[in-house]
Amino acid sequence: MKKRFFLMICIIGMFFLVSSCTNMQTEPKITEPEETTKPSSTPVPARPKEPEKILLASAETELIDKEENRLHNIHLATGCIDGYSLRAGESFSFNEVVGRRTAERGYRDATILVNGEKELGCGGGVCQVSTTLYQAVRNAGLNILEQKSHQKEVPYAAQGDDAAVNYGTIDLRFLNNTEGTIQLYMSVDEEHVTASIYEIKSNDSAA
Repeated sequence: MKKRFFLMICIIGMFFLVSSCTNMQTEPKITEPEETTKPSSTPVPARPKEPEKILLASAETELIDKEENRLHNIHLATGCIDGYSLRAGESFSFNEVVGRRTAERGYRDATILVNGEKELGCGGGVCQVSTTLYQAVRNAGLNILEQKSHQKEVPYAAQGDDAAVNYGTIDLRFLNNTEGTIQLYMSVDEEHVTASIYEIKSNDSAA
């Protein structure tokens, strides 16, 4: 009796052991990753092209007199002109663009020429700016409307190759007689005053 009972227990144990092993050998379920929706990319607008600049002409005059007040006045005047644009058919007036050379506008007393003689005057040195610009304008073939030389030769230009200016009486004027827009650039370094004239070419094209 005991043997039969023991045999029954062994058979039941074997049955549970086989069932457990069968469950353990079942292949695990593989979970596929969920599809993710990629965010739509926003198109980046194209950067507008910079207009092409073609150098028409340039000129420079030597800074012989480097007195502090004179250099200060030259920097003020060139700053008024640098970057100035003229469309086709427009005229340029030095006195209108640079304005009055007064102490209220920051100009200082420096050497000027009056009737060929040197004396102190507010805005001294500005005539070197007008002279440098005049030479560049002439080199570019622009139409000179008004230009007057000093009565005596100035240190920074040959006789007749200069342009005197005096607000209200003597001006430098010229016309943009090209078919497009021109831009004026003026700068000052330790040795020279420089003027450059560029023609602005638009990069816009018909579709």
